[in-house]
Amino acid sequence: MMISRETLLDYIQQFLEERGVLLSASSLESYNIIAEGELDSFEILTLTMGIEAHFSVAVAPELLLDEKNAIVGNLVNALMESI
Repeated sequence: MMISRETLLDYIQQFLEERGVLLSASSLESYNIIAEGELDSFEILTLTMGIEAHFSVAVAPELLLDEKNAIVGNLVNALMESI
């Protein structure tokens, strides 16, 4: 599967919408999944595992430990660099 920045953003936006977090495309990239408090640690793990399964990639634990990657746009950039 070809992975693009847009497909990752779409996947994350759909994941958030399914959990009641409705964001415009323009605000998605600046959304902080930790600070906003909408998702608990289990949901963040579910998002990570979903990305791994859907895109057949491994998400390095270091990406999740880096606080700047709590912002969706930064996370997507880090994922794109790692694959």
